[in-house]
Amino acid sequence: MTPARTPSRSKARRRGFLIRSLAILCLCASLPVLGKWGYDTIFYQNEEFVLRRLNIQTDGVLSEARLAEIANVAAGMNLMELDLEAIRSQVETLPQVEKATVTRELPDRINLIVRERMPVAWLSSPPLGIRPWDMERGYLLDSEGILFRCLDLNDGMKSLPVIESFQVIEPVEGGRIESEGVRSGLKLILESDRRFLEQGMAIAEVRVRDEWAVEAIYQNRLEVTFGVFDYSRGLDDLALILGNAEDSGQRLATVNVAAMKNIPVTFSVSDETNTGGAASSGAESAPVEAVEPTLPENEQEKHLRSILKGG
Repeated sequence: MTPARTPSRSKARRRGFLIRSLAILCLCASLPVLGKWGYDTIFYQNEEFVLRRLNIQTDGVLSEARLAEIANVAAGMNLMELDLEAIRSQVETLPQVEKATVTRELPDRINLIVRERMPVAWLSSPPLGIRPWDMERGYLLDSEGILFRCLDLNDGMKSLPVIESFQVIEPVEGGRIESEGVRSGLKLILESDRRFLEQGMAIAEVRVRDEWAVEAIYQNRLEVTFGVFDYSRGLDDLALILGNAEDSGQRLATVNVAAMKNIPVTFSVSDETNTGGAASSGAESAPVEAVEPTLPENEQEKHLRSILKGG
C-alpha cells in the first residue's frame, strides 16, 4: 500500500509561499532605495543638469552683476540643488526690489525676473540732514512709502517731486515712512498727476505743514493747501476752481482747499495791471488777495465765491 504524501505537499506549498512573500517584501523595501539612487544619479550626479546660464531681467537700475551676487548663484552649481525660494527671498531683501520671481529651466538655466520699486518722490528732512538729489543722504519713496536709496541720479530722478517734513522719525532703508503727512503727500502726488498732468500741472514740492495740512507747490508756481485726510475732496474743489479761473481769464496764485466752505483764493496779476500799464506785459506776476474785506470784489471773484459756496 502506497503511503500518503499530502502533508509533504502542503509543507512545500507553504514554504514556497513564504519565499515568494519574502521576495516581494524585499523588492518593495528596495524600490525606494533604488528610486532615490536613480533620482540622484539622473538629476544630482548628471553633468547635464549643471547651471550654465543665469537669465536676469529687471525693469530698473539694478545691475545683473549685483543681482547675481545677492542671489549667490554661479555657473557650475547643480541646478537641482539650488533652493529657488531662498534665492527669491534673498533678492527681495534689497530695498530697491519690490518682487522677484525665480524659475528653473532644464537642463541648465535659472531665470530671475525682478520688479524694482517705482520712485514717486524724494524725502527731505532738514533736521535729519536728509536731502533730495543726494545719493548718500537722500531717500526715494515709492507709492507705499517704502524708503530706498537712489542708485542712478539721472534726469528722471532729478525731476521727481520733493516731500519736505520737519517731523519725521529717523528713516530706515527698506522700511516704511511713519509720517501720515508724508504718506498723504505721496497719494496726493499720484492722484494729482492722474487728474492734472495732461493739463501741464505737475507737483514740484509738497511741504508737510503740520499733522492736518500739506502744501503742494506746482511747477507753474500755484500753491495749494490740502487736508492730510481729505486731499481727494480737495482735488475735486481744485478742479472746479481751475475751470472757473480759466473761464474768467484769471491766473491763480494760492488756493486753500483744506477749507470745505469759503475757500480762500488769491490771483496773480501782472505789474502792468498794478501800475496802470506802466510796466511791460511780460513782467512777472504778483499775487493779490481774491477776497479783501475792505475792497470791492470784481465780477470774477463774486462768481467764483458763489460757486465755492454752492450757490
